[in-house]
Amino acid sequence: MDPFEEFEFKPLTDGLGFHKKKQANPASQAPEESFVATPRIKDQGLELIEESSTDPLRPPLPRKKAATSLPPTPGGLTEVGGDGTSSAAVDEILKTLQKNRRLDFEKSTAKQKITGTAAKEEFKKTTFSFSAALLDGMLVVAASLLCMIILLVVTKVDLIGNLTNPDSQGMIYLATFSLFAGVSFIYLTVNRIFIGCTPGEWAFDQRIGKPEELNKAAYSLKVVARSLVVIATGFVILPILSVLFNKDITGSITGAQLFKKA
Repeated sequence: MDPFEEFEFKPLTDGLGFHKKKQANPASQAPEESFVATPRIKDQGLELIEESSTDPLRPPLPRKKAATSLPPTPGGLTEVGGDGTSSAAVDEILKTLQKNRRLDFEKSTAKQKITGTAAKEEFKKTTFSFSAALLDGMLVVAASLLCMIILLVVTKVDLIGNLTNPDSQGMIYLATFSLFAGVSFIYLTVNRIFIGCTPGEWAFDQRIGKPEELNKAAYSLKVVARSLVVIATGFVILPILSVLFNKDITGSITGAQLFKKA
């Protein structure tokens, strides 16, 4: 007897017809099929009736679709849509960003105020500056010439004739020097009392006294005394001595010391 006669070839997978699937009991499925088929037939019948009854010339009415729930996005935020919850979430985010920006701005302004108050100006004692004196001298000469022009227009005096032919006492020269000295006194005193420095001293970071002394009555008296001493010595003697000795001699005499920004 051949040993291969009883050998039977069988496929590894189903579907070639060698193995037949067991059919389910039709009796057990019949009630379910009838139960499901009956509403389907009714729905199909209603749909056919609605489609046959619609006017072909009139577009069909829009049907409401069932609301579908959207999957949650990462971070717990809802997608932007037409509902109120999404717009409320966006408003909350914008409010938070605006609040954080306001806090950052307030912190930066407070830091600037602190640094501005902490960094105070420092002044140190200095001596006569030729550049500042030259600028102030030009302004004083210009103001003196303007006052002299106004005086000559009002009095109608021949200045050139009086200077070339002075009187025996030389009052014309004394009057001219008095005009120049008066303008210089007003220029030095007014600028230093109200501003603390002349335009020439301001241009080169110099001033008379410290800023905290500006509103004191003694400061005004010291400034007046300094202006009188400078005019009485002829504008030149004390500045030259200050340069030679490297010391503000006028400030030592009157108490109105000359300072420079450090």
